[in-house]
Amino acid sequence: MIQSKHWLACLDLTKIDDVLIGYSAFLSSVVTPETITFLHVIHSGPNAREIQEEFPEIKTREEFETLIRNELNDKIKEHFNETSIEIRVVLKEGRPTDQIVEMANTLEPDLLMVGSKIGYAGEGIIPKRILNYVASSVLFIPENCRYGLDHILVPVDFSEQSAVALKTAVQLMNGSQDDVTAQHIYHYRAQFFPYMLTEKEKRKVDEEVEQKKEKFKNEFDIPSNIGFSLDVHKSGKIADLVYERLIEKKADLIVIASKSKKLASFIREDFTDKMVDYVFGVPLLIQKNKEKYKRLLDRLFKED
Repeated sequence: MIQSKHWLACLDLTKIDDVLIGYSAFLSSVVTPETITFLHVIHSGPNAREIQEEFPEIKTREEFETLIRNELNDKIKEHFNETSIEIRVVLKEGRPTDQIVEMANTLEPDLLMVGSKIGYAGEGIIPKRILNYVASSVLFIPENCRYGLDHILVPVDFSEQSAVALKTAVQLMNGSQDDVTAQHIYHYRAQFFPYMLTEKEKRKVDEEVEQKKEKFKNEFDIPSNIGFSLDVHKSGKIADLVYERLIEKKADLIVIASKSKKLASFIREDFTDKMVDYVFGVPLLIQKNKEKYKRLLDRLFKED
């Protein structure tokens, strides 16, 4: 489930800040956190130079930081004018990706919110590095998303983590099961001419997947009204099938359960990595078990 203690949102002084702040305000009306920390990483890149050129009267680092802080506070107040949520604004200096990872691992937020195109030219964040090296759940927010939740799409692999993602989606829909779709994508075994699968063999695979779905629903007590889409991947990108179902259902959020990786998984791409790379046009929530993922990171990167 989505926890409501502390969220960390990353800003970069571009137009996506308005979208990210607005979406965080909208989401906080669905699940209210105690604290939201808005982080901006000051970098000696194009944005910083543009500000200095626009305000040549700024002579000191303190004046520069005050200007940035005031600008961010003004944007935040437009969406959080009257709220019980504690709002913090933190400025850091360095490479955006490094500082975001460091802050996330220091503050250990329940949710990390990142704009899909955040960052300075050539020095922006690297989504997969953010995903791999923080224990928090990560919400990627695109520039063109709307503030609404009418339907949620949840790709599932019939695991326990997928069950948690589905229940999170129901929570976000305020208990409405009819507005959540679980999508399972599967393959027929590889076919090489002249050894092609018969229609009977394909039906057998379909029946096995149907049985796995029912076992999944029973084992993890999946709400009965959640709809399931069982889709065969034949060619092209798997994410294309997710996008097709997204359009069909008119979903405005995707929720994916992230499994705790092993060392080898940090090198190769998995399904979650490919989803992060894809342009869906709606927010993408990668949900993690924070405690399990934190233990994994501790094991991988502990000092000798």
